[in-house]
Amino acid sequence: MTSTTSPDTAEDTGKGRDGLLNRSMRVLRVISTFPQGIGLSELTRLSGVPKATCFRIITTLEEEGMLVTDDETKKTRISVGSLSVIGGLLTETGTLRAIREILTNLSNASGETTGFDMLQDNDIVVLLQNVGPSLIGQTLKSTPRVQPPWLTSTGKSLLSYRDPEVVRELLEPSYPKENPSTLEMFIDTLEPARTHGYAWLYGALERDAASVAAPVLIGDLPRFAIWIGGPTYRITPDTVRRLGQLAIEAAAQTAKLLTASAQLQPSTPADAFTSQRVIF
Repeated sequence: MTSTTSPDTAEDTGKGRDGLLNRSMRVLRVISTFPQGIGLSELTRLSGVPKATCFRIITTLEEEGMLVTDDETKKTRISVGSLSVIGGLLTETGTLRAIREILTNLSNASGETTGFDMLQDNDIVVLLQNVGPSLIGQTLKSTPRVQPPWLTSTGKSLLSYRDPEVVRELLEPSYPKENPSTLEMFIDTLEPARTHGYAWLYGALERDAASVAAPVLIGDLPRFAIWIGGPTYRITPDTVRRLGQLAIEAAAQTAKLLTASAQLQPSTPADAFTSQRVIF
């Protein structure tokens, strides 16, 4: 009699333990970007981990005191006690305050909302944002949050430094299957974005919203991005070049700041910015 083992069960035993660890980290990473908590179904969708496995991982990490699930909303979030372990990147250090100041200055210069993102696996993680002085007609979302890279100017900006075939392999598994041709169109726009030093998108993430982004280059590699976002009636083909230049200048300031912070205090959270798991 031959016994069979389901994929979910197999990952818990033998060499499948590495797979379970990988899935646990994916689940934990997604949860950590939702400070108000995330439901099981949404967690399953964003992490790509089966619902039964997500549930087991949550239960285990709750027992270890790393996660908390609200009894009423059924949303799971990172526990306060574990924030110091996995949330060091988002603490209010001097480096973060300096980045916030750069974003504030950029908002004042552009008149728009600005932000600081990173690429993690095949997601854009919005780490920080600063509300612009002309916030009208925009929906301001909480941070941190995750977004698909093909719907953001930061995704276009950061991926423009990768080989197109690598970008295709990275995005195809999660890209909407009903419209694959638009993935090729997105990839075709990457080279101009790198040439210009900034990327821009109209009506992708939200119909009436546009954004401009420039990469934060550390060691000649784009680790993060600075963006400017606003309504399409203000961010237009006539204004995008000026906004792109502002984003480039702010990104260069941020790169110098992060590089200097890592050199002066290599054991501080500032170094956490430059040592994130972003593989090129």
